[in-house]
Amino acid sequence: MLTELTRLVILQKIDLRLLEIKQKKGDLPQIVDTLSHALQKLDAELTVDTKRQKEITLEITRLDNQITDDKLRLTKFQDQLYLVTSNKEYDALTSEIDQMKQDIDKSEYTILTLTDEADKLKESIKSKTLSHQEKSQELEIRAAELEKMNQYTKEAHEKAMAERENVLEMIPLRYIREYDRIANAKEGIAIVSIHQMFEEKVDKKGNVEYIPGQVFCSGCHKIVPPQKAVEIRSGNQIIRCEFCGRMLYQDESSENRTSNEEEIF
Repeated sequence: MLTELTRLVILQKIDLRLLEIKQKKGDLPQIVDTLSHALQKLDAELTVDTKRQKEITLEITRLDNQITDDKLRLTKFQDQLYLVTSNKEYDALTSEIDQMKQDIDKSEYTILTLTDEADKLKESIKSKTLSHQEKSQELEIRAAELEKMNQYTKEAHEKAMAERENVLEMIPLRYIREYDRIANAKEGIAIVSIHQMFEEKVDKKGNVEYIPGQVFCSGCHKIVPPQKAVEIRSGNQIIRCEFCGRMLYQDESSENRTSNEEEIF
Protein backbone atom coordinates (compact mmCIF):
# COMPACT_ATOMS: atom_id res chain seq x y z
CA MET A 1 0.00 0.00 0.00
CA LEU A 2 1.11 3.57 -0.72
CA THR A 3 3.11 4.85 2.27
CA GLU A 4 1.06 8.05 2.62
CA LEU A 5 -2.17 6.04 2.47
CA THR A 6 -0.93 3.65 5.13
CA ARG A 7 -0.10 6.53 7.44
CA LEU A 8 -3.44 8.23 6.75
CA VAL A 9 -5.20 5.01 7.76
CA ILE A 10 -3.19 4.99 11.01
CA LEU A 11 -4.08 8.65 11.56
CA GLN A 12 -7.77 7.89 11.06
CA LYS A 13 -7.66 5.04 13.58
CA ILE A 14 -6.06 7.35 16.12
CA ASP A 15 -8.68 10.00 15.47
CA LEU A 16 -11.41 7.41 15.92
CA ARG A 17 -9.97 6.64 19.36
CA LEU A 18 -10.03 10.35 20.15
CA LEU A 19 -13.65 10.55 18.99
CA GLU A 20 -14.55 7.66 21.30
CA ILE A 21 -12.86 9.44 24.20
CA LYS A 22 -14.81 12.61 23.40
CA GLN A 23 -18.07 10.67 23.15
CA LYS A 24 -17.52 9.19 26.60
CA LYS A 25 -17.80 12.72 27.97
CA GLY A 26 -21.15 13.03 26.21
CA ASP A 27 -22.62 16.52 26.35
CA LEU A 28 -21.06 17.34 29.72
CA PRO A 29 -18.61 19.91 28.28
CA GLN A 30 -21.47 21.71 26.51
CA ILE A 31 -23.67 21.59 29.63
CA VAL A 32 -20.88 23.04 31.80
CA ASP A 33 -20.16 25.72 29.21
CA THR A 34 -23.86 26.64 28.86
CA LEU A 35 -24.33 26.83 32.64
CA SER A 36 -21.20 28.97 33.01
CA HIS A 37 -22.42 31.43 30.40
CA ALA A 38 -25.90 31.50 31.96
CA LEU A 39 -24.40 32.33 35.35
CA GLN A 40 -22.24 35.06 33.86
CA LYS A 41 -25.34 36.56 32.24
CA LEU A 42 -27.30 36.38 35.50
CA ASP A 43 -24.41 37.97 37.39
CA ALA A 44 -24.37 40.86 34.93
CA GLU A 45 -28.16 41.29 35.06
CA LEU A 46 -28.22 41.17 38.86
CA THR A 47 -25.47 43.79 39.01
CA VAL A 48 -27.48 46.10 36.73
CA ASP A 49 -30.74 45.46 38.61
CA THR A 50 -29.16 46.01 42.03
CA LYS A 51 -27.54 49.23 40.84
CA ARG A 52 -30.86 50.46 39.47
CA GLN A 53 -32.59 49.50 42.71
CA LYS A 54 -30.17 51.68 44.68
CA GLU A 55 -30.63 54.55 42.22
CA ILE A 56 -34.41 54.35 42.63
CA THR A 57 -34.14 54.35 46.44
CA LEU A 58 -31.92 57.44 46.35
CA GLU A 59 -34.17 59.19 43.83
CA ILE A 60 -37.33 58.49 45.89
CA THR A 61 -35.60 59.82 49.00
CA ARG A 62 -34.54 62.95 47.12
CA LEU A 63 -38.06 63.51 45.78
CA ASP A 64 -39.62 62.98 49.24
CA ASN A 65 -37.31 65.62 50.65
CA GLN A 66 -38.09 67.93 47.74
CA ILE A 67 -41.83 67.47 48.25
CA THR A 68 -41.44 68.29 51.95
CA ASP A 69 -39.51 71.47 51.11
CA ASP A 70 -42.00 72.41 48.36
CA LYS A 71 -44.96 71.96 50.69
CA LEU A 72 -43.30 74.22 53.28
CA ARG A 73 -42.75 76.83 50.59
CA LEU A 74 -46.33 76.39 49.38
CA THR A 75 -47.69 77.00 52.87
CA LYS A 76 -45.47 80.08 53.13
CA PHE A 77 -46.72 81.45 49.79
CA GLN A 78 -50.35 80.74 50.74
CA ASP A 79 -49.89 82.65 54.02
CA GLN A 80 -48.39 85.59 52.09
CA LEU A 81 -51.57 85.91 50.01
CA TYR A 82 -53.24 87.59 52.96
CA LEU A 83 -50.46 90.15 53.19
CA VAL A 84 -50.23 91.39 49.57
CA THR A 85 -51.39 94.89 48.86
CA SER A 86 -51.60 94.95 45.06
CA ASN A 87 -53.08 92.87 42.28
CA LYS A 88 -49.64 92.53 40.69
CA GLU A 89 -48.18 90.99 43.83
CA TYR A 90 -51.25 88.78 44.18
CA ASP A 91 -50.98 87.49 40.61
CA ALA A 92 -47.25 86.80 40.95
CA LEU A 93 -47.77 84.92 44.20
CA THR A 94 -50.69 82.94 42.77
CA SER A 95 -48.49 81.91 39.83
CA GLU A 96 -45.76 80.73 42.20
CA ILE A 97 -48.35 78.71 44.16
CA ASP A 98 -49.72 77.05 40.99
CA GLN A 99 -46.20 76.16 39.84
CA MET A 100 -45.36 74.77 43.26
CA LYS A 101 -48.47 72.56 43.20
CA GLN A 102 -47.51 71.30 39.73
CA ASP A 103 -44.00 70.49 40.94
CA ILE A 104 -45.37 68.58 43.93
CA ASP A 105 -47.81 66.62 41.73
CA LYS A 106 -45.03 65.81 39.27
CA SER A 107 -42.73 64.59 42.05
CA GLU A 108 -45.50 62.47 43.60
CA TYR A 109 -46.29 60.91 40.20
CA THR A 110 -42.59 60.18 39.63
CA ILE A 111 -42.42 58.51 43.05
CA LEU A 112 -45.38 56.29 42.15
CA THR A 113 -43.71 55.32 38.84
CA LEU A 114 -40.38 54.63 40.55
CA THR A 115 -42.09 52.62 43.30
CA ASP A 116 -43.78 50.46 40.69
CA GLU A 117 -40.43 49.94 38.95
CA ALA A 118 -38.80 49.13 42.30
CA ASP A 119 -41.46 46.48 43.04
CA LYS A 120 -40.86 44.82 39.68
CA LEU A 121 -37.11 44.97 40.19
CA LYS A 122 -37.48 43.35 43.60
CA GLU A 123 -39.37 40.41 42.08
CA SER A 124 -36.89 40.19 39.20
CA ILE A 125 -33.91 40.15 41.57
CA LYS A 126 -35.60 37.51 43.72
CA SER A 127 -36.30 35.31 40.70
CA LYS A 128 -32.82 35.73 39.21
CA THR A 129 -31.16 35.08 42.57
CA LEU A 130 -33.09 31.83 42.93
CA SER A 131 -32.21 30.84 39.35
CA HIS A 132 -28.56 31.71 40.05
CA GLN A 133 -28.53 29.45 43.11
CA GLU A 134 -30.09 26.55 41.18
CA LYS A 135 -27.71 26.90 38.23
CA SER A 136 -24.71 27.24 40.56
CA GLN A 137 -25.61 23.98 42.28
CA GLU A 138 -26.13 22.23 38.93
CA LEU A 139 -22.86 23.63 37.59
CA GLU A 140 -20.99 22.37 40.66
CA ILE A 141 -22.38 18.86 40.12
CA ARG A 142 -21.79 18.83 36.36
CA ALA A 143 -18.30 20.30 36.65
CA ALA A 144 -17.39 17.60 39.19
CA GLU A 145 -18.68 14.92 36.79
CA LEU A 146 -16.68 16.42 33.94
CA GLU A 147 -13.52 16.64 36.04
CA LYS A 148 -13.91 13.00 37.02
CA MET A 149 -14.39 12.03 33.37
CA ASN A 150 -11.41 14.14 32.31
CA GLN A 151 -9.20 12.35 34.81
CA TYR A 152 -10.50 9.01 33.56
CA THR A 153 -9.79 9.81 29.90
CA LYS A 154 -6.71 12.00 30.35
CA GLU A 155 -4.11 9.25 30.01
CA ALA A 156 -5.79 7.72 26.95
CA HIS A 157 -6.20 11.15 25.35
CA GLU A 158 -2.58 12.17 25.95
CA LYS A 159 -1.32 8.86 24.57
CA ALA A 160 -3.47 9.16 21.44
CA MET A 161 -2.41 12.77 20.88
CA ALA A 162 1.28 11.84 21.18
CA GLU A 163 0.80 9.06 18.61
CA ARG A 164 -1.07 11.48 16.36
CA GLU A 165 1.75 14.03 16.45
CA ASN A 166 4.27 11.35 15.51
CA VAL A 167 2.18 10.21 12.55
CA LEU A 168 1.54 13.77 11.35
CA GLU A 169 5.29 14.40 11.14
CA MET A 170 5.56 11.59 8.60
CA ILE A 171 2.70 12.70 6.32
CA PRO A 172 3.17 15.40 3.64
CA LEU A 173 1.26 18.60 4.40
CA ARG A 174 -0.94 18.40 1.27
CA TYR A 175 -2.31 15.03 2.39
CA ILE A 176 -2.95 16.32 5.90
CA ARG A 177 -4.85 19.31 4.54
CA GLU A 178 -7.09 17.09 2.41
CA TYR A 179 -7.61 14.67 5.28
CA ASP A 180 -8.63 17.53 7.58
CA ARG A 181 -10.95 19.01 4.95
CA ILE A 182 -12.82 15.74 4.49
CA ALA A 183 -12.87 14.94 8.22
CA ASN A 184 -14.36 18.35 9.02
CA ALA A 185 -17.10 17.76 6.47
CA LYS A 186 -17.78 14.13 7.44
CA GLU A 187 -17.95 14.19 11.23
CA GLY A 188 -14.31 13.20 11.70
CA ILE A 189 -14.29 10.27 9.25
CA ALA A 190 -12.02 11.05 6.29
CA ILE A 191 -10.86 7.59 5.22
CA VAL A 192 -12.80 4.32 5.21
CA SER A 193 -12.34 0.79 3.95
CA ILE A 194 -14.22 -0.87 1.13
CA HIS A 195 -16.27 -4.01 1.72
CA GLN A 196 -17.27 -6.71 -0.72
CA MET A 197 -20.52 -8.61 -0.81
CA PHE A 198 -20.45 -12.34 -1.51
CA GLU A 199 -23.43 -14.14 -2.97
CA GLU A 200 -24.12 -17.57 -1.58
CA LYS A 201 -24.88 -20.29 -4.14
CA VAL A 202 -25.78 -23.87 -3.38
CA ASP A 203 -25.42 -26.54 -6.09
CA LYS A 204 -27.61 -29.65 -6.53
CA LYS A 205 -25.39 -31.63 -4.19
CA GLY A 206 -25.80 -29.04 -1.41
CA ASN A 207 -22.32 -27.62 -1.73
CA VAL A 208 -22.10 -23.93 -0.81
CA GLU A 209 -20.07 -21.55 -2.92
CA TYR A 210 -19.53 -17.84 -2.31
CA ILE A 211 -19.24 -15.74 -5.44
CA PRO A 212 -17.73 -12.22 -5.20
CA GLY A 213 -20.38 -9.56 -5.64
CA GLN A 214 -20.51 -5.80 -5.42
CA VAL A 215 -18.00 -3.69 -3.52
CA PHE A 216 -19.25 -0.76 -1.46
CA CYS A 217 -17.89 2.19 0.51
CA SER A 218 -18.22 1.53 4.24
CA GLY A 219 -18.69 5.26 4.81
CA CYS A 220 -21.77 5.96 2.68
CA HIS A 221 -22.54 2.37 1.61
CA LYS A 222 -22.68 3.29 -2.07
CA ILE A 223 -21.46 0.86 -4.71
CA VAL A 224 -17.84 1.22 -5.84
CA PRO A 225 -17.32 0.56 -9.59
CA PRO A 226 -15.32 -2.64 -10.31
CA GLN A 227 -12.38 -0.86 -11.95
CA LYS A 228 -12.10 1.58 -9.08
CA ALA A 229 -12.23 -1.32 -6.61
CA VAL A 230 -9.26 -2.89 -8.40
CA GLU A 231 -7.33 0.39 -8.14
CA ILE A 232 -8.14 0.67 -4.45
CA ARG A 233 -6.94 -2.86 -3.76
CA SER A 234 -3.66 -2.16 -5.54
CA GLY A 235 -3.00 0.59 -2.99
CA ASN A 236 -0.82 2.50 -5.46
CA GLN A 237 -2.79 5.72 -5.26
CA ILE A 238 -5.37 7.46 -3.13
CA ILE A 239 -8.89 6.88 -4.47
CA ARG A 240 -11.93 8.80 -3.28
CA CYS A 241 -15.54 7.68 -3.10
CA GLU A 242 -17.57 9.19 -5.93
CA PHE A 243 -20.47 9.81 -3.57
CA CYS A 244 -19.19 10.88 -0.13
CA GLY A 245 -15.70 12.02 -1.13
CA ARG A 246 -13.93 10.00 1.55
CA MET A 247 -10.58 8.32 0.83
CA LEU A 248 -10.90 4.58 0.32
CA TYR A 249 -8.58 1.66 1.11
CA GLN A 250 -8.63 -2.11 1.29
CA ASP A 251 -8.63 -3.39 4.85
CA GLU A 252 -7.31 -6.94 4.69
CA SER A 253 -8.43 -7.61 8.26
CA SER A 254 -12.05 -6.65 7.62
CA GLU A 255 -14.70 -9.30 7.19
CA ASN A 256 -16.57 -9.55 3.91
CA ARG A 257 -20.36 -9.76 3.81
CA THR A 258 -22.63 -12.30 2.27
CA SER A 259 -25.70 -11.06 0.45
CA ASN A 260 -28.09 -12.56 3.01
CA GLU A 261 -26.43 -10.93 6.04
CA GLU A 262 -28.45 -8.33 7.84
CA GLU A 263 -27.07 -4.87 7.15
CA ILE A 264 -27.67 -1.85 9.28
CA PHE A 265 -26.73 1.37 7.53
